[in-house]
Amino acid sequence: MNESFLQYVWQLQYFNKSDLTTTAGEKLNIIKPGILNGDAGPDFTQARVQIDSIEWNGSVEVHIQSSGWIEHKHQDDPAYENVVLHVVWQEIKPVYRKDGTRLPTLEIKDRVDSGLLKSFQKLVNTSATIPCERYFPQVDPIVKHAMIDRALMKRLEAKAARVMERLNENQGDWEQTTYQVLASNMGFKINQEPFDRLAHALPYKIVQKHSHNLVQLEALLFGQAGFLVAKSKDTYVTELFKEYQFLSNKYQLQKFQLTASQWKFLRLRPANFPTLRIAQLAALLQKSRNLCSAILEATEFTTLAAFFDVQASDYWKTHYRFGKPAKGAPAIGISSVENMLINTVAPLLVAYGQQHDDMKLIDRAVTVLQALPAENNKVTRLWNSLGYTSKTAVDSQGLLELYTSYCKNRECLNCQIGNSILKPQPL
Repeated sequence: MNESFLQYVWQLQYFNKSDLTTTAGEKLNIIKPGILNGDAGPDFTQARVQIDSIEWNGSVEVHIQSSGWIEHKHQDDPAYENVVLHVVWQEIKPVYRKDGTRLPTLEIKDRVDSGLLKSFQKLVNTSATIPCERYFPQVDPIVKHAMIDRALMKRLEAKAARVMERLNENQGDWEQTTYQVLASNMGFKINQEPFDRLAHALPYKIVQKHSHNLVQLEALLFGQAGFLVAKSKDTYVTELFKEYQFLSNKYQLQKFQLTASQWKFLRLRPANFPTLRIAQLAALLQKSRNLCSAILEATEFTTLAAFFDVQASDYWKTHYRFGKPAKGAPAIGISSVENMLINTVAPLLVAYGQQHDDMKLIDRAVTVLQALPAENNKVTRLWNSLGYTSKTAVDSQGLLELYTSYCKNRECLNCQIGNSILKPQPL
């Protein structure tokens, strides 16, 4: 038993409401249970109840035992002064407001179907990775699709919120923000942090001044990343080092420089080595002097995808690391382009759309995901084993969020799929 279950029961009114009375014997009629409050304060706001002949408008607070009111010191909190009903599983003893009046209380332990409680406990206490895996195949497809769409938007909004945090740090500079988001995602999971630091250590305004010259861009990026050394037999490294020395002195960059030890190579495929990724980032930065504008103006999916399809400079066609020749160093792979469209472009479109109240950009973000194939990972394979096959990135992103935010945290009561499974028979 937990308060989330009681909130669920109250919100959906899943209890016997015949002959309702408060624990003080007053006749009770529930006109409106209220709206679940996700912020501080009472659990439900804008509720309406009738106690005896008087109608009350206010809030509802839920506790397992009535003593929870005192334990949480609600009697001393002004935010709880407008509570018109205290809903509890069990009243241990009456609760009184600060002014001495008794708080109207509804006890529901004998009004809830025992089968509903058992089903809830069975669902959230299971050892299965997906709590509802036994029941999932029988759930109405409409309910599944609706919940996956809801999870998708939750995921997009969370990513957009992180973009907005960066934007605030950058004092509203969308170009700098786009540059940081792009650079961070170029590191994928393993090197995301050093790429993020690199984007902060090398401001985009400096990058823009040299976007016409790939050698200078590479010198700035590799030098600031800490990969360039003074003495090298590699003429390419020597050229970049000299260029970096001049530019770093000009812009006073050395004090923000990273070290080579901050970058990870271990257990990475050569195609994901940070040196190659930095070279590809340089090629992307040369392609457009204004990254955010380029993404916003690319209204067609093919244009967006082509924007990220770049080839690093000639040196990186035969190298994965400095001074170590290799055959067939590739351009940015299709899967990497898809990853950047999912994790860079879509969140940026949603964030920009929200700030400028432009729903078309949010719709475009979803359209981008619809044009991409579904991701293949352990989470999507788990859903596939339950009979749900992802067709596009809309599906896979929604399923990833469904698992991360709901299944993993056993938030079945906040999930439409879980609700449909737990829905009791009419009393």
